[in-house]
Amino acid sequence: MSLSLLTQNFPWSRYSKKLVARIESARCAGFFTQEESAARGMFLAEGEEGKVEEGNCVKIYMLVDPEDGIVVDARFQVYGQSALIGAAEEACELMIGKNYDQAKRIGADLVDKELRDKSDIPAFPPETYPHLNLVIGAIEQAAEKCSHIPLAESYVAPPMPTELEVIQGGYPGWMELTLKKKIAVIEEVLDKDIRPYIALDAGGVEVMQLLHDKEVIIAYQGTCTSCMSSVGATLSYIQQVLKNKVHPDLVVIPDLDAHKH
Repeated sequence: MSLSLLTQNFPWSRYSKKLVARIESARCAGFFTQEESAARGMFLAEGEEGKVEEGNCVKIYMLVDPEDGIVVDARFQVYGQSALIGAAEEACELMIGKNYDQAKRIGADLVDKELRDKSDIPAFPPETYPHLNLVIGAIEQAAEKCSHIPLAESYVAPPMPTELEVIQGGYPGWMELTLKKKIAVIEEVLDKDIRPYIALDAGGVEVMQLLHDKEVIIAYQGTCTSCMSSVGATLSYIQQVLKNKVHPDLVVIPDLDAHKH
């Protein structure tokens, strides 16, 4: 990583609107002290990447529940480019409510994807990728310091939101859509409400087919192919989301042989 890459300025016109909003209204900026963490009965884990003298530095603070490894709060301090602020802010928001094992699986791709205005246009300019990597490195350092904390016995899948927005009747005009459009609607819901959480456990999900307008055939990717929850909690969640947001008659069927070879 060259010093010139880390110190050049980036035109804000190339940032996504969501990224600009994170930079301008960073709610997780700050730090925790050992006294604060002790008062809350939490373990304080810190991670730092970069150097102030080189122009960019980020420090991540995680308050971790010593009983189950859940990150109950996260903050950051940065010195350097604005891209660092946006990346650290989004990463902290992603970590809160997850356990430290999932936190260290957050990657630059997920942070960028969460801040895109359009799914096919990156939120961060390519020149800022070294800054994204500084944030990810700091998170990994902090998470590694939590390895002595036991994870909850029930931890078998990435945590999912407990409350879902129920759209009456599902997607407007669903039955009249073409097959191509129906699959596009399902993909959009997966991108927004499912894939970001599965990605925290290095997994993925792919739509293979839509049969008879109601049977959604999916294939798992990554760690999901060998995870027992792929036919349990994760599958149930995917189906619940699609029923709520697309159509109540949808049934999700996993093709467990799709990626075995």
